Amino acid sequence: MRPAATALLLALSGAAALAADFSWPTSMDASLTARPEDFAQPTVSGRISSALFGMTREEGRRFHEGIDIRPVYRDRLGEPTDSVLAAADGQVMHLNVRANGPYGVYVVLWHADDRLPHYTLYAHMARISPALKVGSQVPRGMTLGTLGRTADRADPIPQGRAHLHFEIGLLLSGTFTRWHDAQKENRGVKNLHGAWNGQNLIGLDPLPILRAGKADLAEEVRRMPAALACTLRTAKAPDFALRHPALVEGDAAQAAGWRIEFTWHGLPKRWIALPQGSAELPKGSWSLVATDRSQKDLLVRRKMLNPAGSAPGELLIRQMGILAESAR
Repeated sequence: MRPAATALLLALSGAAALAADFSWPTSMDASLTARPEDFAQPTVSGRISSALFGMTREEGRRFHEGIDIRPVYRDRLGEPTDSVLAAADGQVMHLNVRANGPYGVYVVLWHADDRLPHYTLYAHMARISPALKVGSQVPRGMTLGTLGRTADRADPIPQGRAHLHFEIGLLLSGTFTRWHDAQKENRGVKNLHGAWNGQNLIGLDPLPILRAGKADLAEEVRRMPAALACTLRTAKAPDFALRHPALVEGDAAQAAGWRIEFTWHGLPKRWIALPQGSAELPKGSWSLVATDRSQKDLLVRRKMLNPAGSAPGELLIRQMGILAESAR
């Protein structure tokens, strides 16, 4: 394994903490956020749902990984001045200070929950606090910077729709850059964000977690319905399984492969270790083996299945590629 990847995995598996408390990630008064209309910043469509998690964009054809929170305060030029706050105690893992991608200027915190390690992400910021350094510990409620409207220059956010894009989720692979660089379409394209590239992040709906103020994320994930299952042949456990043992069943040390159950939106929620000789082991690298037909429409729209719903879709192929690469 490359030194950088090894260092990342060591950081991610660092000292475990008790399940984190969560608080509202901006200086907006959280007591005034009972309804989406109270905090949501919709897209140009004007639909409040477009600011929420799920297939909420482009008439249900595009997935939104988090929630978009509008500003409350603005300066005399109309730019937002709301503070962006750490939603939980964590460690700074990534500071992107340039608007060089769809997240614009953004911060990623890592939360070493002993049940289910996870990240929080704060995007489209106007600026990041100069006090933040990669590797530093931050307490819940600490100011990370200022809410803004930075994004990819090809798709700017107008002043009137400035917002914080906020995510809570899981990291697919600590060796993502190795997978990224092996893809033909990425030849000559540098991965500017390392493991914290959006393709390597899979979110949970953050709104119920923020509303509750405390959550057992492992239990939240276990309760999510499985939408499809794949089998993967590998003698080495993917680092997702190693990092999230609460989602693993069976003896990972003796596994010759895995049955992986995914939610409709692509979160690998359950890992079943398959022993050598198991009839479930695929003949090749991996195989799609089961689909919940009641969730077919969502799976097709999310591109977990192809348009006919009969074969792996673009997103599932990517997810399995990223997971499998980390086991090489």
